[in-house]
Amino acid sequence: MAQAVQGRAIRCERRPKKWAAKSQRTDANVDRVWTLMRSNQRLGVRVIAEELNMNRETVLQIVKEYLGMRKISAKMVP
Repeated sequence: MAQAVQGRAIRCERRPKKWAAKSQRTDANVDRVWTLMRSNQRLGVRVIAEELNMNRETVLQIVKEYLGMRKISAKMVP
């Protein structure tokens, strides 16, 4: 990508990252969320995320995609 700044062309190149993004969607974390959900199905995603020290969006994705659960009248059900 080239941009003109004060009559000069500046070339901006993206450099590859030296680190890989860490994923919290591991089998161990799915099991931890499932265990907590089994103990009390009325727990919300925010409470589970705080309890397990995980990101709220990650917990929501685990509950919906991996465990196949959805919220019906304040209770998570399969």
